[in-house]
Amino acid sequence: MNRPARNLILLLILASLLAMAFYRVRNGKRETGVKEQSVFVKRGDVIVKAAEIGSLEPTHTVEIKSEQAGEVKQLFVEEGDTVTTGQALATIQQESNQARQVAEARAAIEQEALNLKEAERESKRMHELFKKGFVSRKEVENAENALENAQIRTQLVKRNLLLTLGGNQALFEKVLAKDLSAEALDDFTLHAPTSGRVLEVLVSVGEIVSSGTSTVTGGTALMRIADLSNMWVKTKINEVNIGKIAEGQSARIRLDAIPKTVYEGRVAKIAPKGEKTDNVVTYEITIALANSDHRLMPSMTANVDIITEVAQDVFYLPLSAITEEGGKATVRLKKASGEIEIRALGLGLKNETEAVITEGLQEGDEVLLPQRANKEDSGRR
Repeated sequence: MNRPARNLILLLILASLLAMAFYRVRNGKRETGVKEQSVFVKRGDVIVKAAEIGSLEPTHTVEIKSEQAGEVKQLFVEEGDTVTTGQALATIQQESNQARQVAEARAAIEQEALNLKEAERESKRMHELFKKGFVSRKEVENAENALENAQIRTQLVKRNLLLTLGGNQALFEKVLAKDLSAEALDDFTLHAPTSGRVLEVLVSVGEIVSSGTSTVTGGTALMRIADLSNMWVKTKINEVNIGKIAEGQSARIRLDAIPKTVYEGRVAKIAPKGEKTDNVVTYEITIALANSDHRLMPSMTANVDIITEVAQDVFYLPLSAITEEGGKATVRLKKASGEIEIRALGLGLKNETEAVITEGLQEGDEVLLPQRANKEDSGRR
């Protein structure tokens, strides 16, 4: 092999060695140049919560039924309307059979009123005759007893009419004032017993409804009215967490329908008996909250965080910064000098992401994340 050829081979070998050296140096810098991630000890509140999903319900719902059976002649409200106490809701024309019962009860009152007047006159007459010596004491007492019986029968027939009218005092007064000779069937108006919003109207004009007081099933529901100024969230808590829940605990409610607003509530009720479904036992929790902005509606999905424990104004770190060595919690503390110290910690309250530091660190201390966490962070980048 001539000399120029040998020189060329030597140059190629040298270039290859230089390239390998450059590659190793460059990769070495990359490996040693990875900056370790760190976090700082902070001061604040650490909150433990039980998170569940529930739905909104009104705290108070009234089902409107008619005391009288009959035909719906007119509806004055629609679903979604706001009503006040005493507002007219519907007019019902009384059904003939119930109208007959009312008429009979009303006639009985008239008859007993006549009997009472007669008993009063007879009692008065007997007292006058007794003063003149024309009748005995026994006859006076008999007249007094007859008067008392007439008074009792009068009260009884009035009560019977009131019961026939479902206890509606206003309707009772109206029927008492009615002329018995009138032949037309009565129309009577249902009024709102409370203020609120009409959730549902369950009947239509022309529909026949049964009385809420004269049937075994409780009668026909005409509509439902709810007070929406205060609401409930009903949710279910797993038995694992139920021991942490107590009445009066605060809760934060977020709604899918109102994503940027957080509502504050309180645990109002805890069901004393659990429900078992698919071998999982849960307990129903009722959370009360105010509908202060009037945006909450029944059946909205609610994401609930019940605050079970709170550590206030404490030092805390992310759980990802803490490791366990020899049964003790430790961290890699970076000192001001740049040195790394393995520091043992005392831990307090923990939640899913953070832990309270009771001893071993102070606010502002810099803690290096474990190597595994650094590698995972580097891989994500």
